[in-house]
Amino acid sequence: MNAEERFQFDLHGYLVVPKILSATDLEELNHVADDNEGEWKNGMFRTSRVSRWSPACQALIDHEKLLPYLEGFLGPWFRIDHDYCIFMSKGSSSGGLHGGPHPQINAGDHWYQCHNGIIRNGLTVFTFLLTDAPAGAGGFACVPGSHKSNFVSDLPTDVRHFDRNANYVCQPVGEAGDLIIFTEALVHGTMPWKADHERRSFLFKYSPGHSSWASDYYDPDSYPAPVSDRQRRIMAPPFVGGRVNSVSGEPL
Repeated sequence: MNAEERFQFDLHGYLVVPKILSATDLEELNHVADDNEGEWKNGMFRTSRVSRWSPACQALIDHEKLLPYLEGFLGPWFRIDHDYCIFMSKGSSSGGLHGGPHPQINAGDHWYQCHNGIIRNGLTVFTFLLTDAPAGAGGFACVPGSHKSNFVSDLPTDVRHFDRNANYVCQPVGEAGDLIIFTEALVHGTMPWKADHERRSFLFKYSPGHSSWASDYYDPDSYPAPVSDRQRRIMAPPFVGGRVNSVSGEPL
């Protein structure tokens, strides 16, 4: 992670990192998505634990290009909290804008801090784009800078539900293979999908090692491929005492 990326994330609460996935990665992941059996409802398909779909999906947990951002935004003792997919066909819609930096509302899990030049977050989302998200397509949307807002509760209801366009609501643009990182302290949501092609996104969400949003934890023995020592560390449940560096395995 370079200084400009750190500046952008601190300013906006999200960051688009281009070309995280190679053409080979995209081909393999989309092939797995094509073959996955599941139920579409109202033009949308969403299901948890896509990391168990195939070894290629499992490899996203600790993709080498993710690690600098995971350590930079969550610290060296991060853990994967949960993962899922969002697929959308043209005309489908999902939830409105939600989130924000209020621990009273979000159980103390949605937070952003920067102290002495070090960024730290609560629950943080790494979204892999498997298809393009051009301007006006819809999908992921947010209110840039709202991760530091003191007035999230004043967001108008019609804006929150995308019934009225507001100039402070942004739909970040990305191409297949790009990564969108955002803190759950950011006000965000899913706009109706307007593009002719299918929206495909994998969302891998990570927490600091001491906390959890999800009530169920990962079982490394349930995966289709052997789980590496590093993946086991990242899959560990939340705790503090005796925790080691998620990447290197070195003690605190």
